[in-house]
Amino acid sequence: MAFLYPGFLWALTALAIPVIIHLFQLRRFKRIEFPNVQFLQEVTQQTRSRKKVRHWLVLMARLLALACIVLAFAQPYLRSTTGAVVAGQGAVSLYLDDSWSMDGQNGAGRLLDQARTDAQDVVMAYGPTERFQVLTNGFEGRQQVLLGRDEALDAAARAEVGPHARLLSHVMERQREALSRSGAPVKRAFLFTDLQRGATDVDAWSNDSAVQTVIVPLEASGADNLAIDSAWFASPVRRLGQLEALNVRIRNYGSRVLHNVPLKLSIDGRQRAMATFSIGPGAQVDTVLNFTNDATGTHAGVVAIEDRPITFDNDLHIAYRTAEKLQVLLVSGADEASDRDIGAVFSGDSSYTFTTQAYRQLDLAGLGRQDLVVLNALPEMPSGLIGAVKAFVAGGGSAAVFPAADVDAMSYREALAQFGVSFGNRDTAGIKVDRIDLRAPFYREVFTTMPANVDLPLVRTRYAMVPTPAAEVLLRLRSGGAFLSAEPVGKGRVYLCAAPLSAAGGTFSQHALFVTSLLRMAELARPMGALYHIIGQEVAIPVEGVDLPGEAPPHLRGPGGTDAIPEVRRTMAGVSLVLHDEDLVPGAYALAMKDTVAMLALNLPRQEGDLAAYTAPELKLMLEKRGLSTISVLEKSGNELGADLRGLDHGAKLWKWFIAAALLLLLLEVLLIRTIR
Repeated sequence: MAFLYPGFLWALTALAIPVIIHLFQLRRFKRIEFPNVQFLQEVTQQTRSRKKVRHWLVLMARLLALACIVLAFAQPYLRSTTGAVVAGQGAVSLYLDDSWSMDGQNGAGRLLDQARTDAQDVVMAYGPTERFQVLTNGFEGRQQVLLGRDEALDAAARAEVGPHARLLSHVMERQREALSRSGAPVKRAFLFTDLQRGATDVDAWSNDSAVQTVIVPLEASGADNLAIDSAWFASPVRRLGQLEALNVRIRNYGSRVLHNVPLKLSIDGRQRAMATFSIGPGAQVDTVLNFTNDATGTHAGVVAIEDRPITFDNDLHIAYRTAEKLQVLLVSGADEASDRDIGAVFSGDSSYTFTTQAYRQLDLAGLGRQDLVVLNALPEMPSGLIGAVKAFVAGGGSAAVFPAADVDAMSYREALAQFGVSFGNRDTAGIKVDRIDLRAPFYREVFTTMPANVDLPLVRTRYAMVPTPAAEVLLRLRSGGAFLSAEPVGKGRVYLCAAPLSAAGGTFSQHALFVTSLLRMAELARPMGALYHIIGQEVAIPVEGVDLPGEAPPHLRGPGGTDAIPEVRRTMAGVSLVLHDEDLVPGAYALAMKDTVAMLALNLPRQEGDLAAYTAPELKLMLEKRGLSTISVLEKSGNELGADLRGLDHGAKLWKWFIAAALLLLLLEVLLIRTIR
């Protein structure tokens, strides 16, 4: 047996006090002569001997009770053969959950402040020669190095809430990886966290006999929270003068019904839209903010609500680009009539820049500057042209293919096979377009309903085309075959028409549906990219429609004078930025060379808004059910966490048994005294 606080054993010297008191209280018996008392004398002698024995028993009970109390304060324990740490032979990992939810409060104050204090208590509970890892959600490379005690105390003190949130299973893997590099025979991991349900993935935890893991829960006081979850535009392209509809999703993580909550949209510092919404407890609601695009170029905005005390998810930053003009290129196969029909759609609209090139003189290098490329009436499909078009579409552009009335079937078959489309024989039997698929977003934004007797185009000459399963069939023939389909290729789409645009092909080029279809192909070309990105969650952020030439690195300039230099990655899919988990604050950032070339919006993780967490008893029950014997939960006993932690490396604690023994001995003393009386 050993003692956690052996200094208390000096109190055993107090055992002399009851002995001294007992000696002073011993009564001397006076001898009285009395005649004819032979039998009475025998009774007196027996009573006197019996009282002496009882007095000594009372003394022993007092001494033993006092000794048990002193020993209980010294906290005796039985040494563990597996857990005891010898000075200099321990390696300890400390994880401080620094996600935004740790900004919450309870009766003892801010959760992260408590975590820092508790982590420092752990460090001080171990010897000065132990080695420590101090880990936060940033998962920085330097945090995989074991530190000395003073360095660990400093690292724990510097932890502050940030944008990163990690699953606890990933945290445990990181801790075990760092501890595995230590040659210490005894390893222990501590996790100071609020046990958010979204991060506490117990099903992914596993036992590790080499590392004993201790979870110290920090429970926040219950608080309602209203959060902006996400936002998206109804259409993929922003155009000057276009009425925009920004959809916003809000979640209520609280227990109250909220009525007429205001929602505001500001763009470039000006309030552009406002709406109100009502939402029930634990529910989500979608609402729409409408505004008109009145300027071209890059824009930054913020969607905002008012909600306290949790405020980090009250704002959602967005960034987008409004195109001044869309670039449309017609690759002509020398069918002048149908070329004029295509040109008539775009050349009269100032929103488009329309150019025409013959397919044999096409500048393939210039395809990347276009938004929509229309291949019309080509008698053959050169392999170089198809390869360039495929790369252009994969990068986000759109291409439309209208065959000629008489084509090289083998050339078309080989070309379209690169997109997974089967090209068949020509059919000259007249047939009408049967219906428009209004479920597809392509036409859904144009037509809300379609009359049953609508006059749809007549098709005279067509080719049998079988699109891939991933394609959208926008227009179907009455025979069930595809007339106009959209094939996804990389980030873009290829639109395939089964009939020529010439008069021999039918009436499609003379129908109003033709104009609508071409305009939608152009509008949906070159998606503008994501409205925003989440800090700490995305490895590479694609930058749509932006070229970063030269060797000079771009700068990312944002709120508070932030100026970061991101890593630029160039691939066949385009340009992307890698931020390397930099400590960036949420807001709008300008990507600049000499001038601003793009805007990026960075936001904090949304899942931190859900404050639902497991309690310590719930977690203990889950660990027991899964048989996770090497993971334990340590509930804080007031401010005495340091003492609780110091006892973890010891075997069975005996102080409770000594307290029980002291109480029994005191009860025995009372009984003996009453018996004596």
